[in-house]
Amino acid sequence: GQGGETMSFCKKCGVSITGNRKTCPLCQGILSEVETEPKEETFPVIPSAYRRHNLFFRILMFAAVSVGILSLAINLMIPQSGWWSVFVLFGIACAWISVALAVRKRYNVPKGIMYEVAVILILSVLWDWGTGWRGWSIDFVFPCTCLAAMISLAIVFRVHHMPVRDYLIYFTLNAMFGIIPLIFYITGSLKIIYPSLVCVAVSFISIAALVLFQGDAMRAELKRRMHV
Repeated sequence: GQGGETMSFCKKCGVSITGNRKTCPLCQGILSEVETEPKEETFPVIPSAYRRHNLFFRILMFAAVSVGILSLAINLMIPQSGWWSVFVLFGIACAWISVALAVRKRYNVPKGIMYEVAVILILSVLWDWGTGWRGWSIDFVFPCTCLAAMISLAIVFRVHHMPVRDYLIYFTLNAMFGIIPLIFYITGSLKIIYPSLVCVAVSFISIAALVLFQGDAMRAELKRRMHV
């Protein structure tokens, strides 16, 4: 059959010989070539996370593209408000990069996303400070990056069905991502408050959802860790 493997056979001794030998090692007779059937795969083919959740990712992609286009269109209608749509597009791009990296390297998702968030925030603050400090780093980049990180975590937890112990980390990160913009808001450091308020609201909603739907499992895991 097509795709089969070729091996040698000794008709006199009745044995099959592998390799490039022309004569039988037992009787030194001339070997004839026979074609064997192709071997089936020992392990089943496991589809990737993208294939298993194809519709889910397509819906998310459509939503991200729609939000990006709408924000750009609204920004063009009211250009006097500043180019805030650039930061929305930047946040969407960060979210998808985070999701892609987290899905591919899913063994320490929170740590990877934390590193990404930290790098983006530090670089944006340094850039803002080096160009005369207009505050766009805390007005837009901070809340958009934190919001993108929360969305990325939610997608990864949904796709990979993370164990209960990771929900405690998820809970802590969501709280932290909401507290940072809230501190800027309370201290009056923000010139434009809407992105930060959206980020804080999403953070509190995520925390409420975790408490309501995963609260018992989280408390059990917390007691187990504290040996209570």
